[in-house]
Amino acid sequence: MIIRQIHHLLPFKKLFRLVFGMALVLQLVIISYNHFSGYHELNDFGGFVIRLIRGISYSMIAGFAIVYPDLFVIQFLNRKFQWSRGVLKRAIIQFSLMLVIAIAVSSLITTFAHWVSSYPQGLQNVLFNNALIYCVVNAFFMSILEAWIYLDESIKEKLRSEKLQQELIKEAANRAMYEAQIKIEEEQNKYSRQLIEQEKRLNTHLEEEMKKREAITIQLNENREQLDSILLNLAGAAYRCYLDEHYTMKYISEKIFDISGYHASEFIENDKLSYASIIHPDDRELCRKSILEATSEKRHYEFEYRIIHKNGQVVWVNENGKGIYSESEELKFLDGIIIDITRRKLAEIQVKDTERKYKDLLDLLPQPVFELNLKGEVMLSNKAGDAFFGPLPNEPDKKQSALDCFIPEDRPRIVENFKKSAQGITTEPGEFTAIKIDGSHCPVMVFGNPIIRNGEIVGRRGMIVDISERKRQELKLVKAKEDLERINNTLEQRVSERTKQLTEANTQLLKVQKENLQSQFEVLKQQVNPHFLFNSLNVLTSLIKIDPDLAESFTERLSKVYRYVLENKEKDLVSLSTELEFLNAYLFLLEIRFMKKLIIAIDIDKATYDYQILPIAIQLIIENAIKHNTFSKAQPLKIEIFVDEQLRLNIINNLNLRETKFVSTGVGLENITRRYALVSDQKPEFFKTSEHFIAKLPLLKSEKIETA
Repeated sequence: MIIRQIHHLLPFKKLFRLVFGMALVLQLVIISYNHFSGYHELNDFGGFVIRLIRGISYSMIAGFAIVYPDLFVIQFLNRKFQWSRGVLKRAIIQFSLMLVIAIAVSSLITTFAHWVSSYPQGLQNVLFNNALIYCVVNAFFMSILEAWIYLDESIKEKLRSEKLQQELIKEAANRAMYEAQIKIEEEQNKYSRQLIEQEKRLNTHLEEEMKKREAITIQLNENREQLDSILLNLAGAAYRCYLDEHYTMKYISEKIFDISGYHASEFIENDKLSYASIIHPDDRELCRKSILEATSEKRHYEFEYRIIHKNGQVVWVNENGKGIYSESEELKFLDGIIIDITRRKLAEIQVKDTERKYKDLLDLLPQPVFELNLKGEVMLSNKAGDAFFGPLPNEPDKKQSALDCFIPEDRPRIVENFKKSAQGITTEPGEFTAIKIDGSHCPVMVFGNPIIRNGEIVGRRGMIVDISERKRQELKLVKAKEDLERINNTLEQRVSERTKQLTEANTQLLKVQKENLQSQFEVLKQQVNPHFLFNSLNVLTSLIKIDPDLAESFTERLSKVYRYVLENKEKDLVSLSTELEFLNAYLFLLEIRFMKKLIIAIDIDKATYDYQILPIAIQLIIENAIKHNTFSKAQPLKIEIFVDEQLRLNIINNLNLRETKFVSTGVGLENITRRYALVSDQKPEFFKTSEHFIAKLPLLKSEKIETA
């Protein structure tokens, strides 16, 4: 009955054209928006047609589901509440019923569509978006239907008036009827004017309402785009959840997929799993305790814990947020953000492990090693340093000055060297008198280099070598020299009486000279250690920040190299095979220092492996070549190492001499020459050609070779 009355008022063809047109326009707008916004892009024309047909079908169903209730509401309101009597009351009722119809229809259609084919977005978000769209569409529908009804009623009223006028003309031929006819016409005109004014007011109201709706829609779209952009660019996943045992999510951004491997929709209202279920079992109590303490004090919370990724891996996250409370101070939700910090945590663990190995390596050294800040305060010392000068203060606010470890007379020179180092000026190793932990004085040699971090000098790193033995030998040599000079002054007068004494003095002098040469030999070998060590420590310091894994490998090789130096520093000679094993480890360190700027080719027959050579001699010549030549990846430094027919180890490098001179540290070719003089009559050869520098080191026979 009701549908019959509706179609009597508005034919079905008109309603079908209206609904179909609205469905077509609406789907074209929605599909275009989803494609260009990136929410649901179109891949081909077939997908567009399928989505258009499916969308028009749903929209047609929804349109008829909205139109019939709207017509029933309009007819009911036209009977009960005329626009000319209760405009405000009718507008409120009509607007409320319009919202109810739109929300009810959108909920039913959206739920059915989601059941048929799940949306990529959560059902809650789709319901909210469709409800807004259906409200706007229903407002438009109701406006059009209201206008159509009033237009039809106006036409029908006009027809009835004309028919009444004709009947009056036919029935009334006299003046009274003529006056009645005029009166009717006046009333008709008045009523028509009222209808026209009412229609104008309605059209104006509809135009204003449509403008407001359009402005609201635009603002909603802008706000939605801004919110999506902000959430997409956040470093972590924003969320809102309940404080229950499952941390039930009311909302969580899709960024959680990058962190956990699960989509946000899986956590919403615990649709498939709870967030609490992916927290590492050992960290769940920490999470709950941290949140409960913060919410009880109504403050922000921030803590770090682990979650189990979908692929089974452990992921470190940082969570910070706060509680949201009602007017009655009851906790409603937790709002916060979850950030993936796995890389940072792994880097911290690697840095700590590398620093531990670095400290262990320093503690392995028999000489005191130190690090100073720009104020000259000792920031780091190894075990040898603690045994020599005493341990550093335990209180963080107390620092030990490096100047307190030396006698007052040497402090000005130390300050001057430190100032030069802070300015990047290279300083030579110096001799000073140190004050040991027991208060005694000890002559030392101090080696040091500036500490450079991020391109800035932040302090000084150095090593202290005890030279007490060398000083004692020097004093003996001076005393012997003085005795010899005293004897020589009276030699002409007492030659006959003192011949025997002179012979004894000369014998003693030769003995002292031999001891002095042996002492110098030991000093020369000790000088190798700091020179090699500081080059390697500078590289290690840079690697710790850049590549912790490579720094770990570098530390292991450096430990092997320095262990070789310590084990063989007391030896005069080592086998060539032993020296080559050391050289292989040393070349790994050079490869890290210079990458592809240095090329070393070794071609030595194993038949010569039992011959002997000075320990660390090859390393000194390679360092000498690196020191005096400039090289790059385009023009690398090439070094060849082989044994010639005269059983001499040849070390040849191409020449590309530096324009500036390096400050000598006393470790060089003279060192090798003097050490060979102490163990053999054979002498090394060093000479240059126009293109190469050539070093020839004699290979000495070992006991194995002589026995054979």
